[in-house]
Amino acid sequence: MHLYAFGSICRGEIDASSDIDLLACLSEPNQSIDPNKFSIYTYERIKKLWEEGNPFSWHLHLESSLIYSSDGANFLRDLQAPSKYSNAANDCKKFQKLFTESYSSLMESSNSMVFNLSCMFLATRNFATCFSLGTGDPIFSRLSPLLIAKKLPIERGAFDILVRARILSTRGYGDPISEPEVKTAKSVAPVIIEWMSDCLSKEGAP
Repeated sequence: MHLYAFGSICRGEIDASSDIDLLACLSEPNQSIDPNKFSIYTYERIKKLWEEGNPFSWHLHLESSLIYSSDGANFLRDLQAPSKYSNAANDCKKFQKLFTESYSSLMESSNSMVFNLSCMFLATRNFATCFSLGTGDPIFSRLSPLLIAKKLPIERGAFDILVRARILSTRGYGDPISEPEVKTAKSVAPVIIEWMSDCLSKEGAP
């Protein structure tokens, strides 16, 4: 068994809204590991992700810290670097589609408003992460769209509305999104769509 922390705690990016991401690498099911607290993977599955150059493998390679080892070894470190990530364009297009569909749903109905805003954040953050990983300069922060070289051209306050919606949707934590904030999120959505298209253009594609 090998247990790791990864993500924001390893980046030093923790705040009141952060959770602690935990990974358990196991050779067989273990009832002492709570699936509500840990992302649970077999060793073989982790090795497969490494072979594929999956973004999650790069996330773990760059931003994880061993907290327990049953054999004294560091399983992830000993795997060395994952294979090159080569699916950036397709993954970015997938998240572009998620953003567009979520934005359309938001414009059509006020039902599931926070959920749609949350999906818009997820799509934007994951798009930026995959794009940056494809260019060889990966940023896994929740603020990755504002930190990558091809920066999303919106104000931090507008982006934070989407961040808050994600936290509300997944953890039920934080202040409700106000009507003016929803209006702001709607107003910047076309800018985000244009930014995604620009990133995926021949000149910007990773």
